[in-house]
Amino acid sequence: MSKKGTGHRGSEQPGKLTGRLSAHARRQQLLETSIACFAEFGYEGTTTAKLARAAHVSEPVLYQHFHSKRDLFVALVDQVGKEVIREWKKAIAPLRSPRDQLRVLLRLNPATTDPRTRLLYQVIFAAQAQIHEPEIVAALRGHYEQYAHFLTNVIKKAQRAGQVRSDVSAVGLAWQLIHAAIGFALIKPLEIEGHATPATVEQAIGLLIEQLAGQRTEKE
Repeated sequence: MSKKGTGHRGSEQPGKLTGRLSAHARRQQLLETSIACFAEFGYEGTTTAKLARAAHVSEPVLYQHFHSKRDLFVALVDQVGKEVIREWKKAIAPLRSPRDQLRVLLRLNPATTDPRTRLLYQVIFAAQAQIHEPEIVAALRGHYEQYAHFLTNVIKKAQRAGQVRSDVSAVGLAWQLIHAAIGFALIKPLEIEGHATPATVEQAIGLLIEQLAGQRTEKE
């Protein structure tokens, strides 16, 4: 797609945004507005023209910050992953019990709990089909690996405290929690009756905690 100017002095389109943003602020604005754009058109259906239009800028402005749609998407995946980790850290900071921390983390599935990131994860799940683009595959791999690393550390603390079974690797347990979260997030948008009521969600979390602890779900 051409990177030539559009006659608007290579900046914002008139009548849309006033004032000139700093480079950092503009980059953040482009990332933020791209979420709804990717969610509406999908990764394949989104073009740099649509991304620029959503941010009310010209394509040359978009290209000043990102070389391509793929580069913007990779940066978005990276940024959201870091945001999720920050939110997880804040949420569990007041809790001393690793098991209580895990219970809170199980409720903070970024693909379902936050309207903003919920939109993005619809795109992330679809983008996993882009296995022909190594940069996207690497970004998604790193995205999930940082979640696994974070959860592994919490699970190891719980194992040392005797709150989580130690006969299974912490890494393996972390990935099982991620698998459960992704499966839940894939089905929830279908709005199947009885699937994601508050009661069933809490029940599922309770069962996962019991399984992590190696407890039986029924009394002997």
